[in-house]
Amino acid sequence: MSDDLHALLARAAEQIEGAAPALEGGRLGVVRSAARRRRVVRRATESFAAVGVVGALGVGLWFGLGQSAPDPVVPVETPTVTPTPTPEPSATPTPTPTPTGPPTRADSIDDATVVARLSAPRTGEVWTTPVRAPEQDALLPSDDFPGWTVYLVGSRADASIYLGVSPWSGPQYGPGAEALFEVDASGARLIACPSARTGDPCVDPDGAVPIARDEATFYDTLTLPESLDLGGFVVTTAGAREQASPHFLGRAVQLEGPPFEIRTVRALGSLAVVERSEPSEISGLINLSYGVLTPFGSFVQLFPGDVPGGDFGDITWDDGVTRGEVDEWTSGPGSGSCSWWAYSREQHHAAEQWREGGTTADGRRVWIPAAGGNPLSRTVRAWHEARAQAAGEEYPYPTDDAFLQANALFAIQGPGGEWLVGGRGDALSWACA
Repeated sequence: MSDDLHALLARAAEQIEGAAPALEGGRLGVVRSAARRRRVVRRATESFAAVGVVGALGVGLWFGLGQSAPDPVVPVETPTVTPTPTPEPSATPTPTPTPTGPPTRADSIDDATVVARLSAPRTGEVWTTPVRAPEQDALLPSDDFPGWTVYLVGSRADASIYLGVSPWSGPQYGPGAEALFEVDASGARLIACPSARTGDPCVDPDGAVPIARDEATFYDTLTLPESLDLGGFVVTTAGAREQASPHFLGRAVQLEGPPFEIRTVRALGSLAVVERSEPSEISGLINLSYGVLTPFGSFVQLFPGDVPGGDFGDITWDDGVTRGEVDEWTSGPGSGSCSWWAYSREQHHAAEQWREGGTTADGRRVWIPAAGGNPLSRTVRAWHEARAQAAGEEYPYPTDDAFLQANALFAIQGPGGEWLVGGRGDALSWACA
Protein backbone atom coordinates (compact mmCIF):
# COMPACT_ATOMS: atom_id res chain seq x y z
CA MET A 1 0.00 0.00 0.00
CA SER A 2 2.83 2.29 0.77
CA ASP A 3 4.51 1.64 -2.66
CA ASP A 4 1.28 2.34 -4.62
CA LEU A 5 0.84 5.60 -2.73
CA HIS A 6 4.39 6.68 -3.49
CA ALA A 7 3.97 5.93 -7.18
CA LEU A 8 0.71 7.83 -7.35
CA LEU A 9 2.26 10.85 -5.72
CA ALA A 10 5.23 10.73 -8.07
CA ARG A 11 2.99 10.73 -11.17
CA ALA A 12 0.96 13.60 -9.81
CA ALA A 13 4.11 15.60 -9.16
CA GLU A 14 5.32 15.06 -12.71
CA GLN A 15 2.00 16.18 -14.16
CA ILE A 16 1.92 19.26 -11.99
CA GLU A 17 5.51 20.06 -12.77
CA GLY A 18 4.88 19.81 -16.51
CA ALA A 19 1.72 21.93 -16.40
CA ALA A 20 2.94 24.59 -13.99
CA PRO A 21 5.41 27.25 -14.81
CA ALA A 22 8.86 27.02 -13.43
CA LEU A 23 9.23 28.41 -9.88
CA GLU A 24 11.80 30.75 -8.72
CA GLY A 25 14.45 29.40 -6.40
CA GLY A 26 12.84 30.96 -3.32
CA ARG A 27 9.41 29.67 -4.03
CA LEU A 28 10.79 26.26 -4.76
CA GLY A 29 12.47 26.23 -1.31
CA VAL A 30 9.18 26.96 0.31
CA VAL A 31 7.53 24.06 -1.42
CA ARG A 32 10.35 21.73 -0.52
CA SER A 33 10.16 22.81 3.14
CA ALA A 34 6.44 22.17 3.19
CA ALA A 35 6.98 18.75 1.71
CA ARG A 36 9.55 17.90 4.36
CA ARG A 37 7.12 18.93 7.09
CA ARG A 38 4.43 16.69 5.62
CA ARG A 39 6.82 13.76 5.63
CA VAL A 40 7.71 14.36 9.32
CA VAL A 41 4.05 14.54 10.27
CA ARG A 42 3.24 11.42 8.26
CA ARG A 43 6.02 9.42 9.88
CA ALA A 44 4.98 10.53 13.41
CA THR A 45 1.39 9.50 12.67
CA GLU A 46 2.53 6.13 11.43
CA SER A 47 4.62 5.64 14.58
CA PHE A 48 1.65 6.35 16.93
CA ALA A 49 -0.55 4.04 14.80
CA ALA A 50 1.99 1.26 15.24
CA VAL A 51 1.95 1.75 19.05
CA GLY A 52 -1.87 1.49 18.96
CA VAL A 53 -1.66 -1.79 17.08
CA VAL A 54 0.79 -3.26 19.58
CA GLY A 55 -1.50 -2.17 22.46
CA ALA A 56 -4.48 -3.79 20.79
CA LEU A 57 -2.55 -7.00 20.38
CA GLY A 58 -1.57 -6.91 24.08
CA VAL A 59 -5.17 -6.48 25.20
CA GLY A 60 -6.23 -9.34 22.94
CA LEU A 61 -3.56 -11.57 24.38
CA TRP A 62 -4.68 -10.59 27.97
CA PHE A 63 -8.24 -11.58 27.14
CA GLY A 64 -6.97 -14.68 25.38
CA LEU A 65 -5.37 -15.83 28.60
CA GLY A 66 -8.81 -16.28 30.07
CA GLN A 67 -8.93 -13.16 32.28
CA SER A 68 -12.38 -11.73 32.83
CA ALA A 69 -13.07 -8.28 31.57
CA PRO A 70 -12.94 -5.55 34.18
CA ASP A 71 -16.10 -3.79 35.18
CA PRO A 72 -16.70 -0.76 33.10
CA VAL A 73 -15.51 2.38 34.76
CA VAL A 74 -18.40 4.62 35.55
CA PRO A 75 -17.31 8.16 34.98
CA VAL A 76 -17.35 10.17 38.14
CA GLU A 77 -19.46 13.22 37.87
CA THR A 78 -18.06 16.07 39.84
CA PRO A 79 -21.04 17.76 41.47
CA THR A 80 -21.47 21.40 40.84
CA VAL A 81 -20.82 23.21 44.11
CA THR A 82 -23.46 25.74 44.82
CA PRO A 83 -21.89 28.57 46.78
CA THR A 84 -23.30 28.89 50.28
CA PRO A 85 -24.85 32.32 50.68
CA THR A 86 -23.10 34.44 53.29
CA PRO A 87 -25.56 34.88 56.15
CA GLU A 88 -26.52 38.35 57.06
CA PRO A 89 -25.03 39.25 60.47
CA SER A 90 -27.70 39.08 63.14
CA ALA A 91 -28.05 41.93 65.54
CA THR A 92 -26.53 41.29 69.01
CA PRO A 93 -29.39 41.31 71.50
CA THR A 94 -29.21 44.19 73.90
CA PRO A 95 -29.02 42.81 77.47
CA THR A 96 -31.81 43.78 79.72
CA PRO A 97 -30.34 46.19 82.24
CA THR A 98 -30.35 45.00 85.83
CA PRO A 99 -32.61 47.26 87.80
CA THR A 100 -30.59 49.58 89.94
CA GLY A 101 -31.92 51.33 92.96
CA PRO A 102 -30.99 52.38 96.42
CA PRO A 103 -28.75 49.99 98.38
CA THR A 104 -30.66 47.52 100.50
CA ARG A 105 -29.90 45.73 103.76
CA ALA A 106 -29.06 42.05 103.90
CA ASP A 107 -29.54 39.33 106.50
CA SER A 108 -25.94 38.24 106.14
CA ILE A 109 -22.91 40.07 104.72
CA ASP A 110 -19.49 38.46 104.52
CA ASP A 111 -16.74 40.28 106.37
CA ALA A 112 -14.68 41.00 103.24
CA THR A 113 -17.63 42.88 101.74
CA VAL A 114 -18.27 44.76 104.99
CA VAL A 115 -14.63 45.85 105.18
CA ALA A 116 -14.55 46.91 101.51
CA ARG A 117 -17.65 49.07 101.97
CA LEU A 118 -16.12 50.80 104.98
CA SER A 119 -13.77 52.50 102.51
CA ALA A 120 -16.15 52.69 99.52
CA PRO A 121 -19.72 52.97 100.86
CA ARG A 122 -22.73 52.58 98.58
CA THR A 123 -24.86 54.70 100.86
CA GLY A 124 -23.33 58.11 100.16
CA GLU A 125 -22.47 59.34 103.65
CA VAL A 126 -19.50 61.64 104.17
CA TRP A 127 -18.16 62.03 107.70
CA THR A 128 -16.51 65.21 108.89
CA THR A 129 -14.74 66.35 112.04
CA PRO A 130 -17.43 66.80 114.72
CA VAL A 131 -18.41 70.41 115.25
CA ARG A 132 -20.64 71.57 118.07
CA ALA A 133 -24.12 72.48 116.73
CA PRO A 134 -26.02 74.15 119.62
CA GLU A 135 -28.79 75.28 117.25
CA GLN A 136 -29.94 71.64 117.09
CA ASP A 137 -29.98 71.02 120.86
CA ALA A 138 -33.67 71.92 120.96
CA LEU A 139 -34.50 68.79 118.97
CA LEU A 140 -33.58 66.61 121.95
CA PRO A 141 -35.37 66.39 125.32
CA SER A 142 -34.44 68.78 128.07
CA ASP A 143 -37.03 68.19 130.82
CA ASP A 144 -36.52 64.60 131.91
CA PHE A 145 -32.94 64.32 130.61
CA PRO A 146 -31.34 67.76 130.48
CA GLY A 147 -27.90 68.39 129.15
CA TRP A 148 -28.00 66.95 125.62
CA THR A 149 -25.34 68.25 123.27
CA VAL A 150 -25.46 67.99 119.49
CA TYR A 151 -22.60 67.78 116.99
CA LEU A 152 -22.59 68.12 113.21
CA VAL A 153 -20.71 64.98 112.09
CA GLY A 154 -21.35 64.56 108.36
CA SER A 155 -23.69 64.77 105.39
CA ARG A 156 -25.55 62.57 102.92
CA ALA A 157 -26.92 64.08 99.72
CA ASP A 158 -28.87 67.17 100.83
CA ALA A 159 -29.09 66.12 104.47
CA SER A 160 -26.80 67.04 107.36
CA ILE A 161 -25.98 64.30 109.87
CA TYR A 162 -25.97 65.13 113.59
CA LEU A 163 -25.05 63.19 116.70
CA GLY A 164 -26.83 63.69 120.00
CA VAL A 165 -24.75 63.00 123.11
CA SER A 166 -26.40 62.32 126.46
CA PRO A 167 -24.68 63.17 129.74
CA TRP A 168 -26.21 60.60 132.08
CA SER A 169 -24.18 57.49 131.23
CA GLY A 170 -21.77 57.94 134.16
CA PRO A 171 -18.22 59.25 134.42
CA GLN A 172 -16.60 55.80 134.26
CA TYR A 173 -18.08 54.97 130.89
CA GLY A 174 -18.28 58.39 129.32
CA PRO A 175 -21.35 60.09 127.86
CA GLY A 176 -23.44 58.05 125.46
CA ALA A 177 -23.59 58.63 121.71
CA GLU A 178 -27.33 58.11 121.81
CA ALA A 179 -28.99 59.64 118.74
CA LEU A 180 -27.87 59.89 115.13
CA PHE A 181 -30.24 61.95 113.00
CA GLU A 182 -30.43 63.65 109.62
CA VAL A 183 -31.90 67.07 108.94
CA ASP A 184 -32.90 68.28 105.48
CA ALA A 185 -35.63 70.44 103.95
CA SER A 186 -38.28 67.94 105.07
CA GLY A 187 -37.22 68.06 108.73
CA ALA A 188 -35.35 65.82 111.18
CA ARG A 189 -35.29 62.00 111.08
CA LEU A 190 -33.82 59.69 113.71
CA ILE A 191 -31.64 57.03 112.00
CA ALA A 192 -33.08 54.19 114.03
CA CYS A 193 -31.25 51.27 112.37
CA PRO A 194 -27.83 52.50 111.21
CA SER A 195 -26.36 49.10 110.20
CA ALA A 196 -26.64 47.48 106.74
CA ARG A 197 -27.21 44.10 108.45
CA THR A 198 -30.86 43.45 109.23
CA GLY A 199 -30.10 41.44 112.37
CA ASP A 200 -28.29 44.30 114.07
CA PRO A 201 -30.21 46.27 116.70
CA CYS A 202 -32.17 49.44 116.19
CA VAL A 203 -32.57 52.32 118.58
CA ASP A 204 -34.99 51.44 121.36
CA PRO A 205 -38.42 52.70 120.24
CA ASP A 206 -39.22 53.43 123.90
CA GLY A 207 -36.27 55.81 124.12
CA ALA A 208 -36.62 59.44 125.05
CA VAL A 209 -35.66 60.90 121.64
CA PRO A 210 -38.72 62.73 120.25
CA ILE A 211 -37.64 62.65 116.60
CA ALA A 212 -39.55 60.80 113.89
CA ARG A 213 -38.00 57.37 113.31
CA ASP A 214 -36.40 56.55 109.97
CA GLU A 215 -35.82 52.79 109.74
CA ALA A 216 -35.02 52.81 105.99
CA THR A 217 -31.81 54.86 106.01
CA PHE A 218 -28.60 53.07 106.96
CA TYR A 219 -24.86 53.51 106.53
CA ASP A 220 -22.29 51.06 105.15
CA THR A 221 -19.67 52.86 107.21
CA LEU A 222 -21.42 52.02 110.49
CA THR A 223 -21.70 48.28 109.78
CA LEU A 224 -19.35 46.15 111.88
CA PRO A 225 -17.60 43.00 110.58
CA GLU A 226 -18.54 39.85 112.47
CA SER A 227 -14.93 39.04 113.34
CA LEU A 228 -11.58 40.78 113.11
CA ASP A 229 -8.06 39.38 113.10
CA LEU A 230 -5.75 41.63 115.08
CA GLY A 231 -2.58 39.79 114.15
CA GLY A 232 -3.49 36.30 115.37
CA PHE A 233 -5.63 37.72 118.18
CA VAL A 234 -9.14 37.25 116.76
CA VAL A 235 -12.03 39.20 118.24
CA THR A 236 -15.70 39.14 117.29
CA THR A 237 -18.39 41.81 117.42
CA ALA A 238 -21.34 39.58 118.31
CA GLY A 239 -21.76 40.97 121.82
CA ALA A 240 -21.24 44.56 120.69
CA ARG A 241 -23.85 44.18 117.94
CA GLU A 242 -26.37 42.42 120.15
CA GLN A 243 -26.16 44.82 123.07
CA ALA A 244 -29.38 46.55 123.96
CA SER A 245 -30.10 49.89 122.40
CA PRO A 246 -29.76 52.87 122.88
CA HIS A 247 -25.98 52.48 123.30
CA PHE A 248 -25.39 50.84 119.91
CA LEU A 249 -23.40 53.89 118.80
CA GLY A 250 -21.07 53.57 121.78
CA ARG A 251 -19.61 56.13 124.14
CA ALA A 252 -18.51 59.59 123.10
CA VAL A 253 -15.01 59.13 124.45
CA GLN A 254 -13.34 61.58 122.09
CA LEU A 255 -15.99 64.27 122.42
CA GLU A 256 -16.84 64.71 126.08
CA GLY A 257 -15.67 61.54 127.81
CA PRO A 258 -12.88 60.88 130.32
CA PRO A 259 -9.33 61.30 129.01
CA PHE A 260 -8.83 57.70 127.96
CA GLU A 261 -5.84 56.86 125.82
CA ILE A 262 -6.86 55.49 122.42
CA ARG A 263 -4.44 53.37 120.37
CA THR A 264 -5.32 52.06 116.90
CA VAL A 265 -4.80 48.31 116.56
CA ARG A 266 -6.23 47.92 113.05
CA ALA A 267 -7.58 50.59 110.68
CA LEU A 268 -10.72 49.67 108.71
CA GLY A 269 -11.59 52.55 106.41
CA SER A 270 -14.09 54.70 108.23
CA LEU A 271 -13.76 52.57 111.38
CA ALA A 272 -10.81 51.44 113.48
CA VAL A 273 -10.30 48.68 116.03
CA VAL A 274 -8.70 50.39 118.98
CA GLU A 275 -7.47 49.79 122.49
CA ARG A 276 -8.89 52.16 125.09
CA SER A 277 -6.80 52.32 128.26
CA GLU A 278 -6.14 54.12 131.51
CA PRO A 279 -3.60 53.60 134.34
CA SER A 280 -4.57 51.18 137.09
CA GLU A 281 -4.46 51.82 140.80
CA ILE A 282 -2.27 48.72 141.03
CA SER A 283 1.32 49.57 140.16
CA GLY A 284 2.61 48.03 136.94
CA LEU A 285 -0.82 47.51 135.30
CA ILE A 286 -2.71 49.42 132.60
CA ASN A 287 -6.45 48.73 132.31
CA LEU A 288 -7.67 48.27 128.73
CA SER A 289 -10.61 47.28 126.59
CA TYR A 290 -10.94 46.65 122.87
CA GLY A 291 -13.58 48.23 120.70
CA VAL A 292 -14.46 49.95 117.45
CA LEU A 293 -13.98 53.68 117.02
CA THR A 294 -16.65 55.28 114.80
CA PRO A 295 -16.00 58.10 112.30
CA PHE A 296 -17.38 60.65 114.78
CA GLY A 297 -15.27 59.54 117.73
CA SER A 298 -17.51 57.23 119.74
CA PHE A 299 -16.24 53.92 121.13
CA VAL A 300 -18.27 50.71 120.68
CA GLN A 301 -16.82 48.40 123.32
CA LEU A 302 -16.41 44.69 122.64
CA PHE A 303 -18.14 42.49 125.21
CA PRO A 304 -16.43 39.73 127.25
CA GLY A 305 -17.41 36.97 124.84
CA ASP A 306 -15.99 38.97 121.92
CA VAL A 307 -12.43 38.81 123.28
CA PRO A 308 -10.19 35.71 123.66
CA GLY A 309 -10.48 34.48 127.25
CA GLY A 310 -13.27 36.95 127.98
CA ASP A 311 -15.64 34.13 129.02
CA PHE A 312 -13.85 32.64 132.02
CA GLY A 313 -16.08 29.57 131.99
CA ASP A 314 -14.92 28.68 128.44
CA ILE A 315 -11.29 28.25 129.47
CA THR A 316 -10.18 24.60 129.55
CA TRP A 317 -7.75 23.99 132.41
CA ASP A 318 -4.86 21.56 132.08
CA ASP A 319 -5.65 19.89 135.44
CA GLY A 320 -9.14 18.96 134.19
CA VAL A 321 -10.93 20.91 136.94
CA THR A 322 -13.94 22.95 135.83
CA ARG A 323 -13.97 26.49 137.18
CA GLY A 324 -16.14 29.52 136.69
CA GLU A 325 -19.40 28.30 138.18
CA VAL A 326 -19.98 31.56 140.08
CA ASP A 327 -19.17 34.23 137.50
CA GLU A 328 -18.06 33.46 133.98
CA TRP A 329 -16.84 36.93 133.03
CA THR A 330 -13.20 37.90 132.91
CA SER A 331 -12.18 41.45 133.76
CA GLY A 332 -9.01 43.46 134.16
CA PRO A 333 -7.85 42.84 137.76
CA GLY A 334 -6.45 46.36 137.98
CA SER A 335 -9.91 47.92 137.74
CA GLY A 336 -11.64 49.12 140.87
CA SER A 337 -14.68 50.83 139.39
CA CYS A 338 -18.02 49.85 137.92
CA SER A 339 -16.51 50.10 134.42
CA TRP A 340 -15.70 46.77 132.81
CA TRP A 341 -12.19 46.46 131.42
CA ALA A 342 -11.30 43.43 129.34
CA TYR A 343 -7.78 43.02 130.70
CA SER A 344 -4.94 44.76 132.47
CA ARG A 345 -1.68 44.96 130.58
CA GLU A 346 1.54 44.17 132.42
CA GLN A 347 4.16 46.87 131.96
CA HIS A 348 6.91 44.43 132.95
CA HIS A 349 6.33 40.69 132.52
CA ALA A 350 8.52 38.18 134.41
CA ALA A 351 8.14 34.89 132.54
CA GLU A 352 9.65 32.83 135.39
CA GLN A 353 6.75 33.86 137.65
CA TRP A 354 4.15 32.13 135.43
CA ARG A 355 3.43 28.60 134.20
CA GLU A 356 1.13 27.17 131.54
CA GLY A 357 -2.23 26.20 132.94
CA GLY A 358 -4.97 26.13 130.29
CA THR A 359 -6.35 27.00 126.86
CA THR A 360 -8.94 29.56 125.73
CA ALA A 361 -11.89 28.52 123.57
CA ASP A 362 -10.02 29.75 120.48
CA GLY A 363 -6.90 27.73 121.27
CA ARG A 364 -4.76 30.40 122.91
CA ARG A 365 -2.51 29.23 125.76
CA VAL A 366 -3.27 30.47 129.26
CA TRP A 367 -0.66 31.01 131.97
CA ILE A 368 -1.31 30.97 135.71
CA PRO A 369 0.95 32.13 138.58
CA ALA A 370 3.85 29.85 139.45
CA ALA A 371 3.31 27.35 142.28
CA GLY A 372 2.83 29.29 145.50
CA GLY A 373 1.88 32.46 143.62
CA ASN A 374 3.85 35.47 142.51
CA PRO A 375 4.07 39.11 143.63
CA LEU A 376 1.27 40.21 141.28
CA SER A 377 -1.19 37.51 142.39
CA ARG A 378 -0.66 38.41 146.06
CA THR A 379 -1.02 42.14 145.37
CA VAL A 380 -4.22 41.72 143.33
CA ARG A 381 -5.90 39.47 145.92
CA ALA A 382 -5.06 41.75 148.84
CA TRP A 383 -6.18 44.88 146.97
CA HIS A 384 -9.59 43.49 146.04
CA GLU A 385 -10.15 42.00 149.49
CA ALA A 386 -9.53 45.41 151.05
CA ARG A 387 -11.98 47.09 148.64
CA ALA A 388 -14.66 44.51 149.33
CA GLN A 389 -14.30 44.91 153.09
CA ALA A 390 -14.42 48.72 152.74
CA ALA A 391 -17.73 48.35 150.92
CA GLY A 392 -19.08 45.96 153.60
CA GLU A 393 -18.83 42.94 151.34
CA GLU A 394 -17.44 39.49 152.10
CA TYR A 395 -14.54 38.61 149.86
CA PRO A 396 -14.79 34.97 148.61
CA TYR A 397 -11.02 34.18 148.60
CA PRO A 398 -9.61 35.07 152.02
CA THR A 399 -6.25 33.33 151.44
CA ASP A 400 -3.69 33.33 148.65
CA ASP A 401 -4.01 29.55 148.34
CA ALA A 402 -7.79 29.79 147.77
CA PHE A 403 -7.19 32.53 145.22
CA LEU A 404 -4.70 30.36 143.33
CA GLN A 405 -6.83 27.20 143.48
CA ALA A 406 -9.65 29.12 141.78
CA ASN A 407 -7.26 30.26 139.02
CA ALA A 408 -8.57 33.72 139.86
CA LEU A 409 -5.68 35.37 137.99
CA PHE A 410 -4.31 34.30 134.60
CA ALA A 411 -2.37 35.74 131.68
CA ILE A 412 -2.47 35.53 127.87
CA GLN A 413 -0.60 37.27 125.08
CA GLY A 414 -2.34 40.09 123.24
CA PRO A 415 -2.34 41.30 119.61
CA GLY A 416 1.23 42.59 119.69
CA GLY A 417 2.65 39.87 121.92
CA GLU A 418 2.14 41.98 125.05
CA TRP A 419 1.09 40.22 128.25
CA LEU A 420 -2.47 40.72 129.42
CA VAL A 421 -3.74 39.57 132.83
CA GLY A 422 -7.34 38.71 133.49
CA GLY A 423 -9.24 38.21 136.72
CA ARG A 424 -12.07 35.88 137.52
CA GLY A 425 -15.18 37.99 137.90
CA ASP A 426 -16.16 36.90 141.42
CA ALA A 427 -12.60 37.54 142.66
CA LEU A 428 -12.80 41.24 141.78
CA SER A 429 -14.46 43.95 143.81
CA TRP A 430 -17.10 45.76 141.77
CA ALA A 431 -17.70 48.53 144.29
CA CYS A 432 -17.98 51.77 142.30
CA ALA A 433 -15.32 54.34 143.04
